[in-house]
Amino acid sequence: MAKKSVMILLTYTPREDVPLEEYHAWLRDVDNPFFNSRAGVKHYTNWRVVEPKVGSPSFTHFDLLYVEDMDGFEAVFGDEAVAEFAKGWVRKWGKIPDPGLPDQSENYHAYLCEEVAGPG
Repeated sequence: MAKKSVMILLTYTPREDVPLEEYHAWLRDVDNPFFNSRAGVKHYTNWRVVEPKVGSPSFTHFDLLYVEDMDGFEAVFGDEAVAEFAKGWVRKWGKIPDPGLPDQSENYHAYLCEEVAGPG
């Protein structure tokens, strides 16, 4: 049996006063290359909800961060450079730009996911 894919789903909405063109350029130029360069990250992409088709999402953006295994969240977010990067994201783009808050759920959510079905 082939090894199942493991992914971290990150959902969020940038602060309302953020110019989306500027934010999307930052994703392409800074965020995406940074995460794709980290140990334990197999593949990382950024997405924006263009139009809800069924239901109303609680976020406008999401990232798919494929990791090596079920310990991938700790491996990636336990990295000091990633922790500092996340704090910088909160300061610059978060709804509540305070990276010291113990509960960051107003800024983003993270879900550890495992593949249950797929091609091949």
